[in-house]
Amino acid sequence: MKKLAFALLVLLLLALGTYWGWSGGKGSSEKSTATPEENTNEKTTGGPVITITGLVERPYNITLSELREMPSRKVHAVLYCVDAPNRPLSNGTWTGVPLKYLLQRAGVKENAVKVALYASDGYTTDLRVKDVLADEDIIVAYEFNGEPIEPRLVVPGRWGYKWIKGLTKVELVDYDFKGRWESVGYPDDAYIENEANPWR
Repeated sequence: MKKLAFALLVLLLLALGTYWGWSGGKGSSEKSTATPEENTNEKTTGGPVITITGLVERPYNITLSELREMPSRKVHAVLYCVDAPNRPLSNGTWTGVPLKYLLQRAGVKENAVKVALYASDGYTTDLRVKDVLADEDIIVAYEFNGEPIEPRLVVPGRWGYKWIKGLTKVELVDYDFKGRWESVGYPDDAYIENEANPWR
């Protein structure tokens, strides 16, 4: 009798082990097909990062690995927040690809006036097309002081609400698009008048 009970227990454990291995340990009937690599953050595995779209000739998507292979630029810049202008949030060297290069690669249409920028968390901001095309120091950074970061815009000389992080979409539009803070009255140009003393 004890042998029979032991055999049933072993069979039950084997059955449970097969079930949990098949279901991905979720106790669900939905089989998990993702590999360990696919379960990691797609920003670190070359998955889609940024979509360049809108009023461009050649819309395209960029993966982080593709971004790293593009012509890069190092920019020393300080990130200031309007809520704490006397305390820099970040100060160092950012490495990334000029936003100008990404737009030119897509082919900017003549009627594009604004660059609408979107983040993975729903945050938005904007820049003027002419400003982006005139400034190679506006970059989509993927490193800060040599350490990898999620893609974020670096906009030297402007307040932090322009420095969108978790960038997922760049859309060129033909109207005066305003981002989250710009649409409630924050200056659309966001220039810091005196970066040596931004709180004045």
